[in-house]
Amino acid sequence: MANRWTPLRVPGEVELAVGRTGHGSDPVVAVHGITSQHRAFNAVARHLRHPDGIAAVDLRGRGDSGKPPSGYGFATHARDLLRVLDHLGIERAVLAGHSMGAFVVEEVALAAPERVRALVLLDGGWPRPAPAPEERGSWDDPALRAGLARAFSRLTMTFPSPEAYLDFWFPGQGLTLERLPDDLADYYRYDLVRVEEGWRPKASPLAAEEDAAWAGSSSASAERLQRIACPVALAHATEGFAPGAPPVVGTDKLRAITAALRPRADVLLAGANHYSMMFDPYASRVAELLDRTAAEAR
Repeated sequence: MANRWTPLRVPGEVELAVGRTGHGSDPVVAVHGITSQHRAFNAVARHLRHPDGIAAVDLRGRGDSGKPPSGYGFATHARDLLRVLDHLGIERAVLAGHSMGAFVVEEVALAAPERVRALVLLDGGWPRPAPAPEERGSWDDPALRAGLARAFSRLTMTFPSPEAYLDFWFPGQGLTLERLPDDLADYYRYDLVRVEEGWRPKASPLAAEEDAAWAGSSSASAERLQRIACPVALAHATEGFAPGAPPVVGTDKLRAITAALRPRADVLLAGANHYSMMFDPYASRVAELLDRTAAEAR
């Protein structure tokens, strides 16, 4: 499945790249995290049994989508997602979002509830805390800031080889693309673009920074999230951005999501971290959640 995505281009103000599996008219529509791209769903797509497959989007500023110098934020991404639904002829979609993608699909459900049948939130989507003088926003806890800072740091780096890029993620392990599982190798291969000096990640640092700032100030409050009426399902990892790190969706955030959205399913991925939850051995459980949510939302 890693190399079997059908590439699509969605025209508009910013052209969007979409990877599609299946041929039916009602794919699950999936959205990646803040510095990622659609191949984050490689393993999930391979395990998915939903007959119409999955359409996974490269958000503007990421992957092979257009990269304007500004004009990001979750509301903009939500409008882009609606453009993708129109292009694919999907009247009402099941939307899945990992990490920042969870916030984006919530924004779609708030902006155009008539276009959304159900949401699946994967390690993201908690409400922005009520404003307080000492708070800067919903992405301001130290563990989250540290994880994002490391992910952001690579976006301005040039790597002499794909192996050097792997060493950034897995220091000292001597990994090569050939030694990785196909789903992961394809993800890292797609994540890079060849430049004169070597290899650089495709994601725009300006896009990531603008989206992070938007999240801190403008992501949905609990009061806004309570307006979402469609079914919601959750999956979350027990570890954060690295093995042993505090979870991204800890007890307080999970409690806040549950109070605001009243999810019908909540899958805990024991032993997974924020990244590994999207790949084997955890991807089959994420795919099962998508399958079940799509079937129940028909």
